[in-house]
Formats: sequence, C-alpha cells, structure tokens
Amino acid sequence: MLLSIGNPQMIRNLNEYLILEVIVQHDSLSRAEISRRTGLSKPTVSSAVQNLLHHQLIAEIGQDDSNQQGRKGQLLSFNPTVFYIVTLDIGADYIRTGLTDLAGTIIQTGHFPLHTSDNGQTMLEHLKTHIDQLITAATIDWDDVRFLSAGIPAVVHPEDGTIHTLLPQFEQYRAVLSSSSLASLFPCEILLDNDVNLATIAEKEYGAAQLVEHMVYVSLGEGVGAGIMIDSKLYRGLSGSAGEMGRCLSRTGDDQRLEEQIGGAGIRRLIQQYSDFHPDAETAHTIRRWDIEMLMNQARQGNNDAQKMIEQYGQQLSLSLINLASMLAPEMIVFGGEIGEHADLFIPTIQKQMEQYAPVCPQLTTTMLTGKGVIQGAAWSGIHRAFQYIREDMLVVGGKMLFAEQGEKE
Repeated sequence: MLLSIGNPQMIRNLNEYLILEVIVQHDSLSRAEISRRTGLSKPTVSSAVQNLLHHQLIAEIGQDDSNQQGRKGQLLSFNPTVFYIVTLDIGADYIRTGLTDLAGTIIQTGHFPLHTSDNGQTMLEHLKTHIDQLITAATIDWDDVRFLSAGIPAVVHPEDGTIHTLLPQFEQYRAVLSSSSLASLFPCEILLDNDVNLATIAEKEYGAAQLVEHMVYVSLGEGVGAGIMIDSKLYRGLSGSAGEMGRCLSRTGDDQRLEEQIGGAGIRRLIQQYSDFHPDAETAHTIRRWDIEMLMNQARQGNNDAQKMIEQYGQQLSLSLINLASMLAPEMIVFGGEIGEHADLFIPTIQKQMEQYAPVCPQLTTTMLTGKGVIQGAAWSGIHRAFQYIREDMLVVGGKMLFAEQGEKE
C-alpha cells in the first residue's frame, strides 16, 4: 500500500498510468509528443515508457515520420491484447459467450442452449468445455485471460458478489453460479453482475442512451427487470436490488407479480385467452399455435388479431411505466429483452397513455444492441476492472519489482 502522497514510487506509478491513459486515447504517440501532452520531462517519460514496455502494456510500432528534422523517434501504441476477458450472458434457456480484448474488440463469440435436464454440475462442465474451445479458437490460453465477466438473471450484491432472487427456472443452478464456484473452475478473477444492469450500462456506453444522463432500461422477456441510470451512474440500491420491476404487485389483493402479467408467461396467457374467446374456430385454432415470436411477426405483417393483442399488451405495460416515469422522470426509457426488442410495435400505445396520464413523458425507444447488450455490458465491466487492476496492482507491484531489478544490476 502507498502510504504517503510524496512517496517516489507512487509518483512513478501515477506518471506511468497518466502516460498509459494518454497513449490509450490516441492511436500512436512518440515519447516527445507524450512529454508535450503530459508536461512531464523527457527522462521521466522515458523511464515510465520503459516500465510500460516491460509489462507489454504498450508496444513500439515504427518510426515517427512527422518529425522531418533530427532523429526520428519510435511511435508507441497501446497493446489491447496484453490480456483478455471472457464474457457471459446467462439467459433463461441459453448462454451467450464472448472473448474480448482491452479495446473492447470482440475476438470470438459463442452460444449454447441450456437444457432442463441439466443439473448445476453438468451445466458447468458444458460451460467449461465451451469456453475452452472459444479460447483455443482464438489461439490463446488461460494464462492470457485475466477476468471472466458474467451477467446473470439474479440480484447480485455489489460488494461481495453474493446472489439471490434468481429466476425460478435458475434455482437448480444457484450453487454453481456463485463467484466461488465459478472461480474453482476458471483460473481468473470472476466478475458477476445482474444481466439487466449490464445491459443498461451497455445502452449508456454504446447504444441509444449515450447522450442522456437519466435513463431507465426495461428488459422484457421471461423475466422483467429494469436498470436505472441517474446522472450517468448506475443506481444499484440496497444490496444491489434496485430495478426489480418484475417483483412489483400488478394488482392489490391477489399477489400477482408484474412479471407474471407482462413477462413471457403473461403474453402466452394473453394469446391463450384471445384464442379461447375468438368467434371463428379456425382462426382461434391458428392463434393457439402462436408463440411470442410468431405473434410479433404476425403483428408486423398487419394481422388484425395480432395487432389487437399487442395493443392490449401495451395497455397492460403502460400503468407500470407511467408510475416509473412519475417517480424517476427519466429522459429516456429503452426497451430490451426478447419481448422488448419488438417494442416499436407497442410504443405508440404506451406513448398515448403516457401523454395522457404521466407528469413527464420520456423518449421511448427500442434497444440498439439487439441480443448483444449483456455481453457488451459484461465486456465494459471487465475492461473497467482491468484498468483498475493495471493502475492499482500491476504497475504498483511490477514497478517496484522492475526498479529493484535495475538496482541489483547497477
């Protein structure tokens, strides 16, 4: 631990990280240009660059041809492949996987289904095999992977990573989805977060909400959840449980959760009820065979029955969103998830209701990151932790070791 603000080692570490930040922000810089941009002396820059090269955080990529006079310096560039991050999106019936470098470039992606017959240990074994293959396909090994960042359908405590409030179909995996269980299988640091929180971060960093400070991401699928961004910062609440929208009561007195009304089960029930009361038996039989995806496709194709069901669904969803907008007054609500990705179909109904009843009417939009939000949020989380590790551990410890080695040689 660095104990004094005047500690020479700490000053060296701060200089090294400052120089690394400047290099990351630009495609390539010479030592002289780094000195000019940071205000650090050329000897200080040279010493810091030597340590960054030692750790392979940067690389020399060729001569600086911009200087027409005198000796040409070497251009320095950030090395985003100094280590990698495995990313996971654990959904209701699938796991999406990815491998990314520190620039956020996705190197490999994968996907495999979850089977109800799988127990927790079997699922972990399949996951380990799949990720091993992903890493092999990228021609790297586990020594090159520093973090595994996963989004899971559960409340995750932001301090200790403990999980609770899993989706019912995930209860069989509760034990194996813990940080300690995953750490016993994968030789890297484990980062767990709620999947909707990660999708919210991704939407703010890369998607529709990049230009707003206050937004809510609403995930509509088998489960229902919300991510809340206030002043461009994710609001987690007590024990990380903010945004558990699906657990709100939809009606007083019957203990029905909102998730049961507007999640996947609610839409399937809506389809069943609509077919049961349809006056035409043949049409009713056809509607009864629809799943959620078919319902959405039929609505897009102009099917009158499908459009009526979508409008009814929008009406059901409107009440909770009006309450949400009244409490938080976000600038934007972004819809995602398997149902939310079709939000353009029911946004007009919600918009009309909000204009009539809500004190403020936020912009309503569909995610720009269809199917990728959780993975991209997991990558962002991993990269954020990686640079924290570089700043607080890698340069501090490594810097001391390097200078000690230099002292011995002298």
